[in-house]
Amino acid sequence: MNGVLWAAVILLAIAAGILSAFLHGYRRQVRALKRQMDFLKDTDTNLQLSTALTFRDVDDLAAGINEALERHRRTEQALVRVSRNYKDTITSISHDLRTPLTSASGYLQMLRCENTPLKKREQYLEAIDRRIGAVRRLLDQLFEFARIEADELVLDPKRLLVNNVLRDAVSLFYDDFCQKGANPDVDIPDESAIVFADQDALRRVFENILQNALVHGDGGYRIRSEQTASGCRIRFENATHTIEDGDLAHIFDRFYTTDRSRSRRTTGLGLSIAKKLTERMGGTIGAALEDGIFTITVSFPSG
Repeated sequence: MNGVLWAAVILLAIAAGILSAFLHGYRRQVRALKRQMDFLKDTDTNLQLSTALTFRDVDDLAAGINEALERHRRTEQALVRVSRNYKDTITSISHDLRTPLTSASGYLQMLRCENTPLKKREQYLEAIDRRIGAVRRLLDQLFEFARIEADELVLDPKRLLVNNVLRDAVSLFYDDFCQKGANPDVDIPDESAIVFADQDALRRVFENILQNALVHGDGGYRIRSEQTASGCRIRFENATHTIEDGDLAHIFDRFYTTDRSRSRRTTGLGLSIAKKLTERMGGTIGAALEDGIFTITVSFPSG
């Protein structure tokens, strides 16, 4: 009987030792997690919680915390990007508005001079009118971009002859090409693919691309429309010395401009609006650069 009692005592002592060691390891692991949490709380790092001992509950807890930390980091990074983009946007808008307004203000001051000849006054008034026009166009683009971003721009898609819309857009810029001493090579077939699109939005896409070509292009203008098995493809080409390969990934970003000095008073919104409208109408748009020739290709499926 004494032998059985001693055996029971020994077993209980072993069990108590094992339980004590387990609880000690458990507490040590929890304290280690607490130290790591304190470090992560006060340090900007991508480190995650780690466990030295294997306790399923503690491992699950650490994995859950690591997942929450990763989500928090991604949210924080997204907020930083949004904040940076917001600041860049405000800076771009301020610059684009201030430049023509400052210029117009300068011409107004010169108009106030009593000795200004009549011919000069007329020139100054024309310059002021151009600057005000630039501000108006910027505000119109900002308003349109804001409506597209907020998904408030309602489109009315219908079956359209795409080449008719393209011809109208090209003819609108005929005088601009002439003033630049450029004669664009236009190839728009009489037979026209039918697409399902909003006419005003489609015209705006073409106009924004043409306006961008006139501002940033160096000649060599070519406009091609061709019917494909699935729809139609329109290519706008021009020579350029301002666009580089590294620009292509950002060419449709809002407020992006390859004019580093921003001296041409471009908003950087035209191509961004063209992309958003094209995609909303089920089309695709892309840019390419080869041997100094910049190309924008717009494609739409058959309507």
